Amino acid sequence: MTRLLSPSTTDRDYWAIVDNLTRRGFFGVGAGVAAAAFLAACSSTESSTPDNAETFEFTRGDEKLIIPTDPQNVVALDPRDGLELSILAGYPVTAYPTGAAEHLRREVPDATGVEIFAEGASDPNFEYISTLGADLLVLSAGWWDTGSYGNDRMQQIAPVLPVGKDFTPEWRKVMSDFLTGIGRSDRAEEVLAEYDAHVAQVRPTVEPLMAGKKVAFVAAAEDQIAWFQNDFRTAVAEDLGFEVLREGPDLRVMLGSEQFNRLEEADVIFALDRSASGSVYTSPTWQRLPAAQAGRVIPFDYYKAAGYALTAKVLVDDLAAGVKR
Repeated sequence: MTRLLSPSTTDRDYWAIVDNLTRRGFFGVGAGVAAAAFLAACSSTESSTPDNAETFEFTRGDEKLIIPTDPQNVVALDPRDGLELSILAGYPVTAYPTGAAEHLRREVPDATGVEIFAEGASDPNFEYISTLGADLLVLSAGWWDTGSYGNDRMQQIAPVLPVGKDFTPEWRKVMSDFLTGIGRSDRAEEVLAEYDAHVAQVRPTVEPLMAGKKVAFVAAAEDQIAWFQNDFRTAVAEDLGFEVLREGPDLRVMLGSEQFNRLEEADVIFALDRSASGSVYTSPTWQRLPAAQAGRVIPFDYYKAAGYALTAKVLVDDLAAGVKR
């Protein structure tokens, strides 16, 4: 078994997953089309049974899944979308992968006795999963749509609920559509109100510091930089009133060292480093960037790169702390 995006994930593994997402159309030129298709599928999700029914029909595009209305033993097979959306739904999570972020682990109620397992989407251990006694398996829609989970076999273990869309700047809509689709729209309103209240509290403390300045979000990828221009991070940054440096609508663009000068207008750069890739930040072309020379390259936590209201709230604090340094 392997961990899915766990702390021990190598750069090669990390970018292999990113490339997989790219081929599925989540990144690059096709990002807009893919996002539109995904959101259309989410918006059609609805319950087709009475409130007192034990199950309901959950619709994702052309796919119809029978889901328990009030599950009691929910296993989140995905440590990001699956776990966070399960928590936001108020589901009783009884097991989740080791790769889960600390801020999500803290949100799992009654953590004593909760199973924490090493598991990955690319090689699910069906025998082990079947021992968890789940009445609902919540997993990544992205991986599910590729068939990586062994979908037919997984559905023999328990009802499955594919959720989420990694990195999306439309995280509010994805989250709200999901919660509405499972009959918990009140939860969507509640958590968004909490998030917006937190933003309203923090924003006045950073707006004076960032007036007239731009931020950029990057990640080291061997000898290149991935420049993220339209994703979860940029959406949260703009909620805080930050001006995000971007060149177009794509989720991210790759920059070779000779192209690092395209980041010259960034006053602050939030940079993600996956172990061995860090050497790119010591290159002469990187060091010539104004943000680097001013000491305004801020380390970014990978586990805050994508998510929903819970992750967005802690990301607000991280971004604020970063620009106050």
